[in-house]
Amino acid sequence: MDRSTKVKSAIAVVATVIASSGVIGSARADYAPSATDVVGVGAETLNFTMDFLADGDAVGDVGYNAANNVNKLVSFDSTGDANARNSYQNNSTYAAPKPLNPTVVLRAGTFPVQRPTTTATSYAAILADKDTPYKIDFIKAIGLPTAANQSLAAANGWQYLHLVQIGSDPLQVIGSTNTNAPAGLSTAQLVQIYSGAIKRWVDIPGYAGPATDTDFIQPLITPVGAGTRNTFLANLKTANGGNDVVLDTGVQIVEPNDPTDITGLGANAKNAIMPFAVGRLALYNGYFHNPATVFPGGAPLTSGVKPLTGAPAGGGTAYSTTIGIYIAFRQTDTALAAWQPGSTKNWIQTLFSDPSPTGSPFVKKAAGQTLIAASGITPTYNDLGNVSAG
Repeated sequence: MDRSTKVKSAIAVVATVIASSGVIGSARADYAPSATDVVGVGAETLNFTMDFLADGDAVGDVGYNAANNVNKLVSFDSTGDANARNSYQNNSTYAAPKPLNPTVVLRAGTFPVQRPTTTATSYAAILADKDTPYKIDFIKAIGLPTAANQSLAAANGWQYLHLVQIGSDPLQVIGSTNTNAPAGLSTAQLVQIYSGAIKRWVDIPGYAGPATDTDFIQPLITPVGAGTRNTFLANLKTANGGNDVVLDTGVQIVEPNDPTDITGLGANAKNAIMPFAVGRLALYNGYFHNPATVFPGGAPLTSGVKPLTGAPAGGGTAYSTTIGIYIAFRQTDTALAAWQPGSTKNWIQTLFSDPSPTGSPFVKKAAGQTLIAASGITPTYNDLGNVSAG
């Protein structure tokens, strides 16, 4: 079982018997949060950031829950796997994937529900959670809410969704370590690649190898609703004169921030590219270990990919932007009573946002900043309040 305050999906590609805390064969043996725990769901890019903040990292930096307070900070990952991989049915292949819909029990005594997996589905989930006691207290996002999101929050009686930025992360295009791609690709070149106007490496003006005229580019992109996809396509739209880029039929949809989207393509890995939140690559430096090895675990994994940030063929600047890492919660919850016994602060003041002159929520403290950095994210604290995209 994963550490007690980080719940993982009980759904797996093959059936398993779970034994935990002396309960044998339980369908759900992971920790189920109490009514007074603080529960968050959200975007895949923040899985490890919030996991570390709650429960610490693997090199001895302790998380909030190490103080053994009565009430816990609980972060549900977007995936059903501790290496941030999605779950698939038997007989799935890269050509014909059969994804599952991993579920999660958000509160003790409630039934499993579909796990929010992207920024968009996480905003939708908290906005649909209208009946008290709430099951979702906050969400993890890599994009701001839309104006429509904020209007719905107001209609729900919450005033608005309050946003706190806790970090930032470069979004860049990656390829395999032996890629056929040039050292960098400009935004204009990516417009042509993802629209299908350029299909082969040799058709990029100024390209000097190593691909031949039989090597076709394999562009990959994350699912609809993923913050990385939204940011990437918005950048392409800007470079395309403000016009949406219609994705070519050859563009494949893949998991966010998973290098095996590329390395798993075998011989064609050298032709694949995708937008990627590159902070994730820091966890391929001793945190991720070979999942095919039984306990106590195998060798550390290497990513097998690299950011394409060099000079593009034909000149220009390689595509690179910065995405914000956000926490969102109901504004009305800022008026809640004290959270932990013996404290005067509620959970928002304790963890995320405290406007008092001496306020310093956990994510802003040195310990929290260390844990954010350990997840590959650059700590960047900014209490934004009522904001929306556009």
